[in-house]
Amino acid sequence: MPELPEVETIRRQLNEEISGYTISGLKADAGNNFSHPVGEVRKLITGLKIEKVDRQAKVLILSLTGHYHLLFHLKMTGRLLLRAPSDRGDKYVHAVFALTTGKNRLELRFADARKFGYVKLLKSDEELLKLRSGYGPEPLKELALNNFRQILSASRRAVKTVLLDQSKISGIGNIYANDALWLAGIAPSTPSNKITNGRINKLFKALLIVLRRGLRYGGASDNSYVQIHGEAGSYQKHFLVYKRTQEPCIKCKTPIQRSVLGGRGTFSCPKCQR
Repeated sequence: MPELPEVETIRRQLNEEISGYTISGLKADAGNNFSHPVGEVRKLITGLKIEKVDRQAKVLILSLTGHYHLLFHLKMTGRLLLRAPSDRGDKYVHAVFALTTGKNRLELRFADARKFGYVKLLKSDEELLKLRSGYGPEPLKELALNNFRQILSASRRAVKTVLLDQSKISGIGNIYANDALWLAGIAPSTPSNKITNGRINKLFKALLIVLRRGLRYGGASDNSYVQIHGEAGSYQKHFLVYKRTQEPCIKCKTPIQRSVLGGRGTFSCPKCQR
């Protein structure tokens, strides 16, 4: 699933390329990916201008004139692709938003092989504020070390589970949680409230390091994620422990172990992360 670095990469690209464009049409299939009937969405958004492309955690937000907001969540296999109308078709496309500005024409294609992703229309700024209130602070924006310390100390759950809880800390997913915990030398199953302040400080810094590294490499294309023109990210070439089962630990050469924690594949070094 695309995480903060992947979704932020898409946000930056879309904000630069489609802000100021007007939505001139929408074609979609049965509409299982939509929160409202496709016909209603088409009627409401056609003729509206894209003011900016924003993000909340892993959700992309197209803010439109008239206080409307289009939300895209890519889930496991979703893609947002920016194409010219004459470009060849893409696989698994379920919705095409026609965009115009002057004589320029573009298509924003929403593709999703497994159909877990969604497109949601919000009809007011109040609805957007309500959605934002359900998410915790982000490590690269609002999250401060003291707040991070309070979040961890208030829970007895495994620290990795807390990191993935979007209501506590938003934007972190499985890839970056695994790598940050390795970098901080913390076992993923450690009860969150048992971690010392020194280790919490290391984990906070580690999260910032891996998320910024993910952004620098344009995200991780280890599964379905691609950028808006179809290019792959390259963070998968720099995984620290994620998906490196039985490969030698970068620090101590002990084979990386895979386990399952909270239903998610979990990767760690049994020597460095005791």
